[in-house]
Amino acid sequence: MKKLLLASAIWAFAAPALALPSLQLGAGSGSWTYNVTTGTWETPDNPLELLAFANATAADGGIGDYAWSTTGTSQIAYLVVSAVPKIPATEPPSLFDITVDNDSGTLALYTSGNGAPPLSDPNDLAPHGIFTTYFEVYEFNFDGGLTGIYNTQTGLDPGQGYTELFDITINSLDASVERLHFDLFTIMGSGSLGATDQVEAFAPFTHDAETSEVPEPAAAAMLLIGLAGLGWFGHRSRTR
Repeated sequence: MKKLLLASAIWAFAAPALALPSLQLGAGSGSWTYNVTTGTWETPDNPLELLAFANATAADGGIGDYAWSTTGTSQIAYLVVSAVPKIPATEPPSLFDITVDNDSGTLALYTSGNGAPPLSDPNDLAPHGIFTTYFEVYEFNFDGGLTGIYNTQTGLDPGQGYTELFDITINSLDASVERLHFDLFTIMGSGSLGATDQVEAFAPFTHDAETSEVPEPAAAAMLLIGLAGLGWFGHRSRTR
């Protein structure tokens, strides 16, 4: 019995760390909270900081599957921004206007549509209550060096991988849009999305992110000006 317990203890200490999702989204700086019911990082911030994580290969210390089908190619990935609730759009990009900055530059809109991205893949991103809806896709590259990453849901299971930081500004929202949802995916083959490409990996719905109801920058500025005006008026009244 003692030998069995000793063997169990040795196995427990020797057991490898749990695998990380190939791709994950997580909280940058600011007012992020993790919603345990929906499995989603949420923030009321505008602008907001969003982090993306990708596993390295096992040879480089990755704990879990690599996010690309081959090594030695550009680590291209795609950030998806979607309108919530499910809203069809016939004239994109009519439902929201955003600016996405990455690596000290602004990402151009790569593609957009209505449905579940990418439209070329019949096995596209899982609906998980978000799709089908109007979405925009931004292409970027995990081009930084190897670094320590972790499970964004739990903060545990450290491994090696790559990170990218996005600074996102919501310039305007259509009245029908309550919030914006963020997803992440890579595609098979060369890594660059084409007309017939299929998804290789995506951030699971427990490792994605979205805004809570966010005021437009102009509206927020007017609110601050209004509050400041009320404060000034109150001060004048007291001094009289």
